[in-house]
Amino acid sequence: MLQGFIFTGLLLVFIGLMVKKHPSLLAGYNTMSVEKKKKIDIEKVSTTARNILVLTGAATIDASVIMYFLKVTEILQVKVIAATIVFGLVILIIWANRIPKAK
Repeated sequence: MLQGFIFTGLLLVFIGLMVKKHPSLLAGYNTMSVEKKKKIDIEKVSTTARNILVLTGAATIDASVIMYFLKVTEILQVKVIAATIVFGLVILIIWANRIPKAK
């Protein structure tokens, strides 16, 4: 179970780093028209996505290692990791929507 959680955390970190270099990985950005793309400050959106995904991945890894050493039951581990990921993604959605539009 620990290996799966660590892999998930590393995957979130990797995706976060890739989103910064390749903003087209963000959902919907690649399919937008050129006019809509000009209205979005993709630099800020990709930076925010990177930061939150990396922090969520690190929190997932930290939580899984701590719970492993505390001998927490597997069902509770799954619930905590799922809550960590959902919380991180909700924060990402909220923060990305608060970024002002480019002029």
